[in-house]
Amino acid sequence: MEQVGKVEKIDGKRAVISVKRVSACGTSCKSCSASCKEVSVIVETDIDETDNIQVGDYVEINTENEVMLKHIAVLYGLPLVIMIITIFLVQMILTSPNKDLISAVASLFSLVISFYLLKAYDNREMRKNTLKFTIGKKL
Repeated sequence: MEQVGKVEKIDGKRAVISVKRVSACGTSCKSCSASCKEVSVIVETDIDETDNIQVGDYVEINTENEVMLKHIAVLYGLPLVIMIITIFLVQMILTSPNKDLISAVASLFSLVISFYLLKAYDNREMRKNTLKFTIGKKL
């Protein structure tokens, strides 16, 4: 996955790069309720002396596709799996005539639970620093 970022600070062999978030909603951000109102995301990465990068330069940042695909699978797959398991369990356990309504409410509640699980997963992955960013080239 490639992104474009601006070098904000260089400290030895570490660079702090501001990456502008790309929005899927286009230019009408005022009408959108998504969290893309954040202007940029800060990325820290190692640099080589041969890159000849200065503060203010725009660079291409690459991430490993396998790691990104793993994160995407967890972020979309975990809520789906939890929701399907919840519906299945409620349907098997309950015998009341309103079990469809109860399973629908329980599945929505499972999405709330998966939100907090994903938040904990994201915090753990950020502490482990599994996302490795590398500078592809200077633009």
